[in-house]
Amino acid sequence: MRALLIAEKPSLMRDIERVAKKMSLPFTIDFASFVGHVVELKEPHEYKAEWKKWDLALLPMVPQRFEFRVKKTAYKVYEDIASKLKNNHYDFVINACDAGMEGENIFYSFYKKVGCQLPVKRFWTSQTTDSGIRQALEHLLDERDPLIRNLRNAAMYRTIFDWLIGLNLTRAATVKGGRTVKVGRVMTPTLAIVVQRELEIRNFVPQPYFQIAGHFNGFSALWVDRTRKVNRVETKEQAEGIWQKLGPLAIVEDLNTERKTIFAPSLHSLLELQKEANKFYGITSANTLKIAQSLYEKKLITYPRTESKHLPTDFALGIDKHLQALSALPEYTNVVEGLRANSTHIQKVMHSKRYVDDKKLTDHHAITVTDTVPKLEKLNPLEQKVYHLIAKRLLAIFMPPYVLDKTVMFLSSNGEFLKASGNMVIDKGFSVLYETHRKKEEMPLPLLTKGQEVPLLGKEILSKMTEPPARYTDSTLLDAMFHAGRFVEDKNLQASLKDAEGIGTSATRAEILEKLITIGMMAREKKSFVATQFGIDVIASLQGHDVVSPVLTAIWSKKLKDIVDGKLSSAAFYQEMLTFIDETTASMKALEMEVAEKEIVKVGRCVECGSDVVEGFKGYSCTNKACKFFIAKVIMKGKITPTDARKLLLGKDTREIRFTWKSGKKGKAKLKLENAKLAFVFANTEQNGKG
Repeated sequence: MRALLIAEKPSLMRDIERVAKKMSLPFTIDFASFVGHVVELKEPHEYKAEWKKWDLALLPMVPQRFEFRVKKTAYKVYEDIASKLKNNHYDFVINACDAGMEGENIFYSFYKKVGCQLPVKRFWTSQTTDSGIRQALEHLLDERDPLIRNLRNAAMYRTIFDWLIGLNLTRAATVKGGRTVKVGRVMTPTLAIVVQRELEIRNFVPQPYFQIAGHFNGFSALWVDRTRKVNRVETKEQAEGIWQKLGPLAIVEDLNTERKTIFAPSLHSLLELQKEANKFYGITSANTLKIAQSLYEKKLITYPRTESKHLPTDFALGIDKHLQALSALPEYTNVVEGLRANSTHIQKVMHSKRYVDDKKLTDHHAITVTDTVPKLEKLNPLEQKVYHLIAKRLLAIFMPPYVLDKTVMFLSSNGEFLKASGNMVIDKGFSVLYETHRKKEEMPLPLLTKGQEVPLLGKEILSKMTEPPARYTDSTLLDAMFHAGRFVEDKNLQASLKDAEGIGTSATRAEILEKLITIGMMAREKKSFVATQFGIDVIASLQGHDVVSPVLTAIWSKKLKDIVDGKLSSAAFYQEMLTFIDETTASMKALEMEVAEKEIVKVGRCVECGSDVVEGFKGYSCTNKACKFFIAKVIMKGKITPTDARKLLLGKDTREIRFTWKSGKKGKAKLKLENAKLAFVFANTEQNGKG
């Protein structure tokens, strides 16, 4: 028996090949690798020539049969693997793409395009350690396995649905708006969330208010209306009246202490990791995903594109090996040794539904460290930061809870009440791992008793202004996308959104945010997202349309999940999808679009003809129609920013940019222009090459 194993990336292929050569398998394996997606759905005009024209009368465009084309950047990879399948007489193929919906999509879109008829076995693992690879090779799944089959169907129909939504609605909106208006089932409601917040900020009118503070020995308290449960007044006259009534003494009227026991948070899903990395270090969600993928490929963490925050039972049974790997790091040695000294407690935690629950798993379990001993000196600073976040989450679940006493005290003075709060830490527990991230120390109240008189040492009126809501950051916007039910009133629709886990997936949300920035509907200002006037105009024009509401994507995400769970047939999904496309395209064609004209951004002078070079959607091009000078915005997965383009046009080198070569190898290089052609400038070698 002979098989061709096809991995999603060259690095994984090499790892699998190395492990397989040490094994005695009942079949021989040849190895090949994609470089991510090698095929994509055809463009409209490739189905019908008349679809090249952007004409409302031609919408909706619905191909009779969806077909794939080879991506221009992956033609050689496609031909090499297709040739192997054709000439080497294999008995079956092993799909070793990433274990998830997108991995199924990458493999089977190629499989359909190449016309392969061979049986398929599935290599399925959440960690690329040697032991994980060995187990996956020994337990290949059959392609007819219900989970695999349903994932494959859901992946394919998600791709088709996004094609139908994106191309039909984008064309309708663009024709109506007079400039390119991108529309998507996740992208547009995400933009609507940011626009809504932007309008709230713009329309916000600050209002003055006043608070009255009383200062005692060792603590301060704010005046409060205990009946209305408010601690502010609207006028200075009211504040002055209260201030005057407060006497030199106050009596402790009420004293309540409640013990709070806070257990360690759940393990990371990708969403939780992105939120935490942004909160602690300001890392964007897109960069967190890239970093996590890199750590996964280095065998240091488990598969990162997961929605789950729980571990499966079988994985939990071997958790000691993962803890042992962390003990090699000096900052964790004592912690791990202390934990491993109490193996009974470790097993108790691993039987707790709080962290281990097979019923709460998606296609992958929570992100955690593998049993590979990390060599942190070989990781870049951001990789180290993200690795430590994941390591601390694992260690925390075995440590004691954070325990504190929360005390609330009410004092009275001449009939007016003051409220003071304080916290006393009883046990820092797992929080000792996060000392560097602690914003402030918990401050306890002094030991007082009910009825005790205390001197009021000082009192003051605090003049303040109400503040607008904060703009979204990566962390808060990802959270808003996940909890999109907050933006709808209907209880049933809220339930649908909760069941569908909001809009988008952990693996796609970061990409959506970056795309909205790229197309100019949203911008980043430091750590915050700001809706542009273009984005605001788009949402205003689309207001009331289904595609603006998070409900739309939630309903269809739920349907895709039902396919995965075997609750909905692919045929039924497809028919519902076609009906929806007909109806929603018709409503889009009836809209009136009014959007701001596109701002022309000049980046410099053309090195060939001297005309202006301006920024476009895909790159930087010369305004002289007869001149073909062009710099792409993305080259080998490296992003060329307007600043980079300006430097190139001035004859300077760009900053160092991270590129991915066709082999899958990654590295950094600068760019420069030589005779109007891009060339690489490597820091440590003389091997400069033309782009």
